[in-house]
Amino acid sequence: MFRISSLIFISLFLYNCTSPQPGSDFSRAEIDSLKKKIDEYRLQKDEAFKTEAWSPLTAEDKKIFKGLNYFPYDISWRYKVSMRIYEQQDSTTISGSREGDIRPALRYGYFEFTRDDKKQHLEVIKILPRNKDGQAHFFLGFWDETSGRESYAGGRYIDLEENPENEYVLDFNYAYNPYCAYSHRYSCAIPPLENRLTATVRAGEKNYKGH
Repeated sequence: MFRISSLIFISLFLYNCTSPQPGSDFSRAEIDSLKKKIDEYRLQKDEAFKTEAWSPLTAEDKKIFKGLNYFPYDISWRYKVSMRIYEQQDSTTISGSREGDIRPALRYGYFEFTRDDKKQHLEVIKILPRNKDGQAHFFLGFWDETSGRESYAGGRYIDLEENPENEYVLDFNYAYNPYCAYSHRYSCAIPPLENRLTATVRAGEKNYKGH
């Protein structure tokens, strides 16, 4: 009896002393709410891909389209982070996947987070408008250990809007494929080489069937 109790005590001690995993501070109700939100988002996106004129799918693809492929929702891939903004934002360019597509940009800042005890780094690029009517926008593209296997070889994107308070939610469950994953008609921004994560991001969109 003493031996069993001792084992239970040791197990509880080890459990309570283990470093908390990302997402461990969320309640079950919060996790369920976030999962419901992303399930609704995915349903709406699938419907839009099948019916909307702006969809990157070809007419032939739309006829057989049954939805995009996704990794299961994983709360541990949701991070609350602050951006480290560069004091000097150097000029750079972002290349598109089509030859000759070069986009002027600035190295704006970066995010850092830890995954499996390894520090991960993501550069945030601000792509500048090519004409006076355009608008600058953040670009956050990345590769990870699933790229070219379970996810698109050209990398995935996470949408990011500038926040004056410098507080961001970096949720890889919303990581998505650029339009190039669905059709060769498009030229898509190629993530900077610094954004090759050493982590295996099984969150967000997977490879699209046939591409």
